[in-house]
Amino acid sequence: MYRGYLILSGGFGLVFSESLSELREIFSGNVGVMALSWFLFGLSSSLVIPFFFLYAKALGASDLIIAYIRSIGLYALAGSIVFGGLLTDYIGRVKTILIGTSIIVITQYAYAFVNDWFQLAIIWVIDEVAHFYQPALSAIIMDSLPRDKTLKGFLLLQAIPSIPGLFMPIIGGILYDIYGLTGVRLGFIISGTISLIVLLLRMKGLRETITINKRVRVSNFILELRNYRVELKNALKIFIYSGFLFQLGVAVWFTYGSIYVVEVLGSTKTEWGLLNSLITATMILVSLIFGFSTRLDGFKIALIGGLSITISQLMIAIPGYYGLYDPLIMRSAVIVGAIGNTVIWPLISTLLTKILSPEIRGRVTGFQRMFENIGMATVTILAGYLYTGLGPANSFVFSAFINLFSTIYLLKIYLSIEKN
Repeated sequence: MYRGYLILSGGFGLVFSESLSELREIFSGNVGVMALSWFLFGLSSSLVIPFFFLYAKALGASDLIIAYIRSIGLYALAGSIVFGGLLTDYIGRVKTILIGTSIIVITQYAYAFVNDWFQLAIIWVIDEVAHFYQPALSAIIMDSLPRDKTLKGFLLLQAIPSIPGLFMPIIGGILYDIYGLTGVRLGFIISGTISLIVLLLRMKGLRETITINKRVRVSNFILELRNYRVELKNALKIFIYSGFLFQLGVAVWFTYGSIYVVEVLGSTKTEWGLLNSLITATMILVSLIFGFSTRLDGFKIALIGGLSITISQLMIAIPGYYGLYDPLIMRSAVIVGAIGNTVIWPLISTLLTKILSPEIRGRVTGFQRMFENIGMATVTILAGYLYTGLGPANSFVFSAFINLFSTIYLLKIYLSIEKN
């Protein structure tokens, strides 16, 4: 018996040692710096972002105006992000990231001092445009992750930066419930300070991953993509899903989730913060479970992800039909939905890493983000009309059917890419 215990404990120790070694390999260099900076950004964003649209409404925005604010910002981001993709491959990942992060610092402080929803909308648009550097974030991670651990890396990267979401939304909700708008403004001041720390961290820790050819003209830089027609064709199939079908399926919840829970169902802002913390806890747990799995089946991950989001939307609709907040149903619904959102995006990133050559990742990722933000902006307006036209509950049921269709499409994409 004692010998069996020694064998068991020795086996566990070996597995633990191998897992620790694998973590060190994944989170070394740029990936570690990005994970830490995203963790810090998680502290700031999870404090204020869950309450952003409630903040807009408190400043005088109507339900439909909120949809337009979000939509305009996303259209602005879609335009800037193509430029960001070009910069990523032209001047390098690191310089692009540092320029964008610097602007983010300013906008976070600016949010704290707006006086009405129109001023908030202006800062929101500037903030969205400042995120032009997103392709650089994706490219530097794609370049830096070990080739045989790409899906694991993307899954685990969701876990560590998400940790602040376990408790910060609850703190934000308490601040809002007790201090009202002053609490939100304080949250944005804290967010700006954390963003400044992130900027300094990225300046010190990030290392460039590509060699910059300054003699290449920008026009040739764009035309060069013609040499990658097969890769672009496969990428476009993915963009249709990530840029439109997926966005349409979740737009109502992402735009009106806080308003639905607090105003329609009559819950508190602290409870809304708790729901966000549950979402984050689920994301961390699922990321770790899949991240440490010895074998990952992409087809099963796509199926689980798509069906989880579909079921979640149907569950969210149920309390809306009798107009009363049900903690059990809503908490279960956000947990189920978080499972889907957690596994879908690492799968998309892994597929793109697989099909795209390193030298075009910045530009193509820029086009990916453009498609996603144009899609998000467009479906946000549709969400506004669905939410106000069909009513809250029916709009979530409609979203569930869209999610079911998009899941079938994603499974077909996955199979076609795997065949090639």
